[in-house]
Amino acid sequence: MMLFANTTNLLAAQNSKALEVKEYKLENGLTIWLNEDHSQPKVFGAVVVKAGAKDCPDTGIAHYFEHMMFKGTDKIGTIDYEAEKILLDSISEKYDELAITEDEEARTGIQQEINELSIQSSDYVIPNEFNRLISKYGGSGLNAATSYDATIYFNTFSPQYMTQWAEINSERLLNPVFRLFQSELETVYEEKNMYGDFIGGPVMDRLLARYFAPHPYAYPIIGSTKNLKNPRLTEMRKFFEEYYVASNMALVLSGDFDTEAVLPILERTFSRIRPGEAPRKDIVTLPSFKGKEKMKVKFPVPLVKVMGLGFRGVPANHEDQAALAIAVNMLNNANGTGFLDKLMVDRKITACMALNESMNEAGILAVAVVPKLMLQTYGGAEKLVWREINRIKEGDFTDEVFNSLKQEQRRQYASSLENIDSRARIMMSLYSQGKSWEDYLQEVTKIDALTREDIMQVARKYFSENYLCVTKKTGKYPKDNLKKPDFTPVVPKNSEASSEYAKQLEQMPTQTVEPRFIDFEKDVQITKLNPLATLYTTTNPVTDIFSLNLIYQVGTLEQPQLNYLANYLQFLGTDSLSFQDFRTRLQVLGSTMSFEANDKQFVIRITGFDNHFKETVLLAGDFITHVKADDKQIRQVVNDAKVIEKAFFESSDNIANALLEKVKYGERSRYLRKLSLSEIKKLKGKDLLAIFANVRQTECDLHYCGTLSSDQVEEQLKASIPLKEITIAAGSDYYRDPEVYDKSVVYFMDMPTASQSIVYGFAKGEVTDDLWSRHASRLFSVYFGGDMSSLMFQEIREFRSLAYRVSGRYLLPPHKLEGKAGEFVTMLSTQSDKTLDAMEVMSSLISDMPEKPDRISTVKQLITNQVNNDYPSFRELSEKVAGYKRNGFESDPNEALLSGISDMDMKDIVRFYRHNIRLKPIVYVIVGNSSRIDMKKLAEYGEIIRLRKKDIYK
Repeated sequence: MMLFANTTNLLAAQNSKALEVKEYKLENGLTIWLNEDHSQPKVFGAVVVKAGAKDCPDTGIAHYFEHMMFKGTDKIGTIDYEAEKILLDSISEKYDELAITEDEEARTGIQQEINELSIQSSDYVIPNEFNRLISKYGGSGLNAATSYDATIYFNTFSPQYMTQWAEINSERLLNPVFRLFQSELETVYEEKNMYGDFIGGPVMDRLLARYFAPHPYAYPIIGSTKNLKNPRLTEMRKFFEEYYVASNMALVLSGDFDTEAVLPILERTFSRIRPGEAPRKDIVTLPSFKGKEKMKVKFPVPLVKVMGLGFRGVPANHEDQAALAIAVNMLNNANGTGFLDKLMVDRKITACMALNESMNEAGILAVAVVPKLMLQTYGGAEKLVWREINRIKEGDFTDEVFNSLKQEQRRQYASSLENIDSRARIMMSLYSQGKSWEDYLQEVTKIDALTREDIMQVARKYFSENYLCVTKKTGKYPKDNLKKPDFTPVVPKNSEASSEYAKQLEQMPTQTVEPRFIDFEKDVQITKLNPLATLYTTTNPVTDIFSLNLIYQVGTLEQPQLNYLANYLQFLGTDSLSFQDFRTRLQVLGSTMSFEANDKQFVIRITGFDNHFKETVLLAGDFITHVKADDKQIRQVVNDAKVIEKAFFESSDNIANALLEKVKYGERSRYLRKLSLSEIKKLKGKDLLAIFANVRQTECDLHYCGTLSSDQVEEQLKASIPLKEITIAAGSDYYRDPEVYDKSVVYFMDMPTASQSIVYGFAKGEVTDDLWSRHASRLFSVYFGGDMSSLMFQEIREFRSLAYRVSGRYLLPPHKLEGKAGEFVTMLSTQSDKTLDAMEVMSSLISDMPEKPDRISTVKQLITNQVNNDYPSFRELSEKVAGYKRNGFESDPNEALLSGISDMDMKDIVRFYRHNIRLKPIVYVIVGNSSRIDMKKLAEYGEIIRLRKKDIYK
C-alpha cells in the first residue's frame, strides 16, 4: 500500500484536532482527505468526481449519469445480471437508434420497443437496493449533485458501519448499470419542468447563455430539451469510462472515526477503482465585452424594474480572487455598510446587490439593481451604482473600513470550519477546484497581506467599461411542454428481494454502538438570569468566534407585524449613533447583528470574536434599548413588500403553499392574517418600535456559544442587555387547529403558464396524546412517504415517473398540547397532463395502503440513523435543548422514540393508518394549468372549488 500523507493544522491560532486534515493518495491515483472530529456521532462521506456539465455541454449526460448511479451495479440491484444484461444491451441499441430518428411515428415505435424491453428487464431488477443498503448500514441524507465542474455523491452515516459504507460506495463505482432508464428519463423531464416553473429559471438560462458564450458554462447543467429527448446510453457509458477514473476522483470523510483504523479499509475497497487519466480539454477563453453591450430579458413581474451589470470575473485559484472578494464586500457586506448598501439605506435605490462567484474556468461578477418603483430610470440607477463602484477604484475608503472587511473575511473563513458538514463541503469544493488543503490555508494569509492599492487595482481591472447591461421587460418565455408518454409503467416484481451481494454484506461484522442522546444537564449549562430570562451556554471548541442569540417567545402567527419589524430594524441606528455609525462600529469589532421573525419567535442574532464580546454586547444592548425610529426607512419596508407581492403569484410553489394554508386553517392562514399592502403603507416607525418594546418584555431564551465561561457571559449580559424589561410570560403556543372536512373536495387555482401541477392531499387526523401514536406516526411517515424507499417515492417517482418531488407525512401537534389532532399531508409536483395519473396512484396509496412487512426493519433503521446522524453540532445544541424543554420534554425524546419503536411492526403502522388516515375524506389542493387537465375526471376526486387570488392572499 502506498499512502502519501500531508498533515496540516488549519488555523495556527486554533489547537483543535477537528481542524486537522490528512491527505493521502492511493496507488491507483485516488485522493483521500480525512478529517477526524468526534464532536458528533456521525461521519459525512462523499465521493467527488471532477466531471460535470461542462464536460458534456448541453447533453445533460453528467446529470443523467448522476441519477443512474442510484440504480445499482452488476451486483447491486439485480437477481440475475447475466440474463438482465442481454435486455439492457438491446435497450442501449434502441436508444442509439432513437437518437438518429426524426420521424415521430418511427420514434414512437422505438420508444414502445424500449418500453417492452424495459418491462422484460424489470423481472430481474431489485429497485432501490443501493438506497436500502445505505440505510441498512447507518446512512441518512443520501443524495448527489451535478455542477458545471464536478459531480458529488454523499450521505451521512454512523461510524460503526465504516467498512460497509466503503464497500458499497466503492462497488458503486466499478460497474454501474443503466437499468430502469426509461423511467428515470421521465423523472429528469419532471426536474427540468420544475426548474422551468421557478420564477427566475428561464431568465437565468438566457442570461448565462449570453454571458458565458462560447464557453460550455453557457449551457444549462440539466441539458436542453432536444438532447434530453435523445439520450444515448453508449455516450453515457463512454462518459463514465473516460471521467470516472481514480486520478479524477477523491474520497472525503469528516467525522467520528479513527484515521489509522480506517485507512486499511479505504485502501482495500477504493483501490479497486480503475486507474487512468481523464481527458483534459483546452479551456475556452471568454472574450471581453465590447463597451456597454445591451440585452433585454423577459421577467413576469409587472411594474418592477430590474437591471444587471455583468462583468468578467475570476476563476477559482486566480491570484486576484482574495482582493476581488474584499472589493465586492465594500459594495455589500454583512453589516449593510457597503457603498451599495448605503444607496438602499438612503432610499436612493430600491435594491442593489453585487455577485461574485468563481467556477473552475471562469467567474461571474455582476451587480443586480432594482430602481425605485416610481420615476427612477435605468440610466439614473446605473449612474448611482457606477458612482459607488468608482469610489473603490479611487481609494475613497478608510483604513478602518478596509481592515474591518479583512477581519470579516477571516471570521467567515473560520466559521465555515466549525462543524463536520460545513467542513466537508469545503473539502469537496477544494478538490473539485483543483486546490490542495494547503492552498486553502494560504487564502487567509493572502487576505492579511492585501493592501489598499490591491483593492483599487482589482476594482479598476474587473469593474471595467466593458460589460453586459441587462434590463427587464415584462413578459414570459414559452415553455417546452412535453407530451405525456404513452408507456406502460415499469413495476419490478422483486421490490422486496435481496441480491447475493447484499447477503454477503450481512456476513461482515459490525460493532454495536449505542446512539448518543443529549444530556440536558451535562451538555448545556443553564442559568436563570431572571424568572423569565434563561441563559443557555455551550463551549466552542474549535474557533474563537461567539454567537449570541436572543430568542423572544412571540412570533408572526400571533403578531404578523413582526415580519416588518425585523426588516425595519436592519435600517436603524440609535439615539446617539446613526445607522452608519452603529453598523461601522460593529464591523470594526468583527461583529454582526441581525433580526428575524418566525412562526413562534422573534430572534436577535449577534456574532463576533470573543476578545470583543464585551464591546459587541454593549453596542447591541444600546441598540436594543435606544433604537431610534426613522419613518423614512419605512419606505424601504413598503418597497420590499411591493416587490414581494408582485412576484408572489408568479411562483406556483408560493400559490400552492397559500392555498394549502387556506384549506388547512381557513381565515387563520398566515397569508390572510398578514398585513395588506395598504396597511403596510400606513405603518409608522413609532408603531413598529412600540411592538419591539412589547417583544423585549416577552419571555426570552439567550443562547451563547463561545470560549468564555458562563459566569463571564452572565455578568456581561446583565450589564448590557435590558433583562429587567422581560416581565411577560410567554402565552400558550399560538396553535391553529386544522379544519375538519366531512367530504372530499378539490380546491383548484388555475395557473395557465405552469408546466407542472403541484398537488397536495390533506386530512385532519385524530388526537395523538399517547406515546404509541406519536411513535407509530414516525414509523408511518417514513414508510409511506418520507424516504427514497417509501411507498410514494417508489410507486409515483421510481416506477411510473409521474413526479420529481414526492412526500407524504403525518405531522404531529406540539407535544405539550393535549387533545390536539395531527395532520396528514402528501405532496407531489407533476407535468400538467400527468396530473390525473399521479393523483390516481397517490389516492390509491392513501385509500388502500400496501402492506410490506419486509420493509419494517429498514424503516426502523432509517429512524435510528436519523436520530444518530442528526445529533446537533455545538452551536445548535443549546437551541435544541431549549426547544425540547419548551415543548414539555425533560430529556431527549429520541431515546423514548427508539425504545418505543423497537418492538413495533407492520401491524402498528396499519393500525395507525386505519385510525388516522384511511377513512378520512382527503381534501386536494392543486395549482396547475386547467387547459392541460381533464377537469371532468378531476371532479371524481370531489367537488372542484376554484379559488381566486384574494381568497388565499391578503
